[in-house]
Amino acid sequence: MKGRVVSGMVAGVLGMLLPAPAAVWDEWELDLSQVSEAGQEIIDRFAPESFREKYRFATAEELGAYFSPLQQALAGDSVEDLAAMAGQARQALPLLRESPQTQAYADWLEARLDYFEMADEATHAIPDDAPSPPDIAPPTPGIPTPPPQPPVVPATPPPAPTPTVAPPRPVPAPAPTPPAAPVATRPPPPPPPAPPRRPPPPPATVKARNSYVENQQVWVSKLANRPVPARAGALLPDLKSAFRAAGVPEQLVWQAEAESSFNPAARSPAGAVGLFQFMPATAQQMGLRLAPEDERLDAIKNARAAATYLKQLHGRFGDWQLALAAYNCGEGRVAQALRNTGGKTFDDIHHNLPAETRMYVPKIAALIHLRENISLDIL
Repeated sequence: MKGRVVSGMVAGVLGMLLPAPAAVWDEWELDLSQVSEAGQEIIDRFAPESFREKYRFATAEELGAYFSPLQQALAGDSVEDLAAMAGQARQALPLLRESPQTQAYADWLEARLDYFEMADEATHAIPDDAPSPPDIAPPTPGIPTPPPQPPVVPATPPPAPTPTVAPPRPVPAPAPTPPAAPVATRPPPPPPPAPPRRPPPPPATVKARNSYVENQQVWVSKLANRPVPARAGALLPDLKSAFRAAGVPEQLVWQAEAESSFNPAARSPAGAVGLFQFMPATAQQMGLRLAPEDERLDAIKNARAAATYLKQLHGRFGDWQLALAAYNCGEGRVAQALRNTGGKTFDDIHHNLPAETRMYVPKIAALIHLRENISLDIL
């Protein structure tokens, strides 16, 4: 029984440790050293002696080495890097589901697992030596289109599976040694090695895979059989009312499915909270208070703030695709891409945006198409 409690408690600690680039750990609300110490304290307090003799909690270095590549892949521009992390992301999700204390983080990751899986699907559908498939024509605005079949490519053996780093687990403690000096400490073990990188695919293959993961019709096919999140039904009337009151198309409330799986308590490890995942600074700019109670956890207030923010972004960029892109990766990133390319639309600049953003916009467009039977292009 104690071993099971330890497992759930460790999952609770790990739930705060989802991906972050090593270069930006200092910007996050997490201190990996404190989390490692807390995890070890949990083991020391709740684990049976036989367990404590053999295992210890992962160090800060080991935790960072496991989780950092996930967010690095999301923030990067490579479909191949996302595909390489798909197995690791899948392993993290059930770990977070293991404890009620980490459900909020699990819903955050579940909403983003699609990006890893779509990238993985693209690398299998379009092998490195496959010719570039023809461009897929965008759907006619306002007219539902049937889900497409994956691109037809020559039959080739599937690529070897990419090794993934196993989740950090307690590892055998070192055998006791005679004390050398009062100040001597055991050096931390090295972090697990990163998955071996394969040679980059040909440019034509990269272009074909990018077109695949960015295509709305492919997202419609992927999401077509996904049920509406259970929490959505009770929330939708009030959410749509909040969006209408702000002068924003009510269909955009389905952004919450992509952000939080409609969980008002969803949390990201970076500190974003709520249905529409507001970071503290942006929440305050939109009029939400963080204390004495965090108003981001109020579903309706969170939705009102999201509608206000989307309205502002639409006013700046002129269409909803660019507004959604800016919501995901930041106004500055979108504005810079527009300046650098001279573009006017999302299609003009998407290749200059992070991999997650390039899939985030067509995913929301697909959700609106499936849930409301209307095209984002005509909102």
